Amino acid sequence: MSQPVDLLLITWNRREYVEKTLPNLLADPSDFRLYCWDNASTDGTADLIASINDPRLVKCHFNKENAVQYQPCLWFFETATSDVIGKIDDDILLPEGWTERIAPMIRKEPKFGMLGCWIFMPEDWNETLAQQNIVELSGERVFRCMGIQGQSFLGRRDYLIRYQKKTRHGLPVYRYAMSVDGLVSGYPVPLLYAHNMDDPRSPMNVKTKSGRLGPDSALSARNLKFDSAEAFGQWIAADALRRQTVPFDRQMQIKLTQLQCNKTRLGKIIFKLWKRFCHSKIKHWILD
Repeated sequence: MSQPVDLLLITWNRREYVEKTLPNLLADPSDFRLYCWDNASTDGTADLIASINDPRLVKCHFNKENAVQYQPCLWFFETATSDVIGKIDDDILLPEGWTERIAPMIRKEPKFGMLGCWIFMPEDWNETLAQQNIVELSGERVFRCMGIQGQSFLGRRDYLIRYQKKTRHGLPVYRYAMSVDGLVSGYPVPLLYAHNMDDPRSPMNVKTKSGRLGPDSALSARNLKFDSAEAFGQWIAADALRRQTVPFDRQMQIKLTQLQCNKTRLGKIIFKLWKRFCHSKIKHWILD
């Protein structure tokens, strides 16, 4: 019998979301082990985590400062004991049974890299458009992407350690390198729909009521320097569409171009201009 998967949740001052995320997660009867890392929250998030009484919550770490994601992920990679592990975000409402659907796929097929839930809106998905990027391995259909977000995924523990990279803010896993090596990452089809409360289009979003994005907005919004909630929501929808309409090989080619250009300062400037004027549809891509 397979052991339960291990899941990591990292949070910092997100009580409004965590008080929804954790009850939703723990209402799932699936067997998993949960590891929580609090980044020195001051809004009561840490107290909320400490009050949880569920045997599946196996470890909590209350850090003295905001270590963002790199240190918590290293702690988790070293502490977790399952062969299949994953990360979930504090603003994602996950569908019941998602680990039971994905974990057997990961264990059955060694060519799977990271598989996760669709965190865009259901209306952002069009299987007809996405068909060109849907592949089948071991009888399982997967909508393949160069890299998937770190909000709700599973992968083999040894793969995540092998492709570990140093970064302060984002998930410290080099997802592009996984794809280069032939691993298939993406979303099982039919999709598992998760709800991203931090999407400005979500009625449960508590961070964008004013229509502006503040310092506690989504990491991708801050990285891309969005200050309008509406513009960020439009970008999320466009990102979902791009994943479906741009062929996978083309996504890989664009990433390779970026890597080659990033070797020099002039190359970085040329790549930015190339994206802006020649490929305007991808000027806000997050290329892992």
